[in-house]
Amino acid sequence: MNTTVIIVGGGLSGLCAAWRLSKNNIPYVVLEGRGRLGGRILSEPVAETANVSNNTFSGAIDLGPSWFWPGQSNLQSLIAALGLEGSVYEQFSDGLSVIEYGNNQIEHRSGGASMAGSLRIDGGIHRLISALHSQLASDSIKTDSTVVQIKQSTGGVSLQVVQSAKSVDFEAEHVVLGVPPRVVGHSISFVPELPSQQQQILKTIPTWMAAHAKIVAVYDTPFWREQNLSGDAMSQIGPCVEIHDASPRDGNRYALFGFIGIAAADRAGNESQVKRLTIKQFTRLFGDAASQPLSVHYKDWAADSLTATPLDQTPPTSVRAMLPESELDNRIVWAGTETAAMLGQGPKQPVCPVIATVILKEPWKPAIARQTGLSGCCHLLPISCML
Repeated sequence: MNTTVIIVGGGLSGLCAAWRLSKNNIPYVVLEGRGRLGGRILSEPVAETANVSNNTFSGAIDLGPSWFWPGQSNLQSLIAALGLEGSVYEQFSDGLSVIEYGNNQIEHRSGGASMAGSLRIDGGIHRLISALHSQLASDSIKTDSTVVQIKQSTGGVSLQVVQSAKSVDFEAEHVVLGVPPRVVGHSISFVPELPSQQQQILKTIPTWMAAHAKIVAVYDTPFWREQNLSGDAMSQIGPCVEIHDASPRDGNRYALFGFIGIAAADRAGNESQVKRLTIKQFTRLFGDAASQPLSVHYKDWAADSLTATPLDQTPPTSVRAMLPESELDNRIVWAGTETAAMLGQGPKQPVCPVIATVILKEPWKPAIARQTGLSGCCHLLPISCML
């Protein structure tokens, strides 16, 4: 299959790139290895009114990024352009926070809601993905399509792609890489081979959220709010080190979510135990009502091979030092979370997701304007085994 631009990765960056190309009438194809779009954006419906078939559910929880902040103008511009301004609401933060110390002491503290003032979207962050997808040509989006090789060809680039266990070739003038650099270096071969320095740079760029796991418990009442608790908690015991209210604004469901503080290697294959220990912890912090969730949702990003590599199994202690360069005679450009020009990060925090705007101009030399998008830099405490 031949096209002008191939976008590898159907997350927010990749779909924004496709959206911009579409507006400029530039042919493109998006190749996504998963069976769904969104990448690290993953929302699941919880309300009875959810319409799962077309992802228009308003009651949903996020297992990937959850928030963004006022003042992040690029994301707010995208939300406005997609007609989602009325779907934005503020993170619940009223009431006391809970602190659980290593000596089993529990303290209630006024304030301390770390995400107070942040913003969420009805139906979860995946609403952005659904809205972008609805404006793209269906035949230009290929899921279950894993790129395994990128090769320089006469006048362009050739990609070897695995679809349903079959190898398929794609040809394009340019390639936009909207996936983590470490995943690219680990799973995609290049012909000619990338210079050794470039290969090392790919390995040194941490993948945002890759080492972490997130859990959400859904309830029929917001019992913590009835106790004047915000749902925010910090724990030195675990398994969750950080907890927040994750309730949808609409619908008849409420939720608490936490970031798991057990190392990826220790939690691997132990999902049921992690869930059990989390509900036990929620009960310890918020009362007996927490022991009976309607459902429990869990996502271990370290176990997702399209997000995490062996180098991503521990959280980063520093952000990237260098950016990868365009390769194959400038036929390859980077657009994604980790290669954003503006990071919007705090010290030792994960790189935030980005919106990549791809503009191709004659003579088809790509220029990328990478713009900070979603926030949700959520892991404010060191993630370590606390059990």
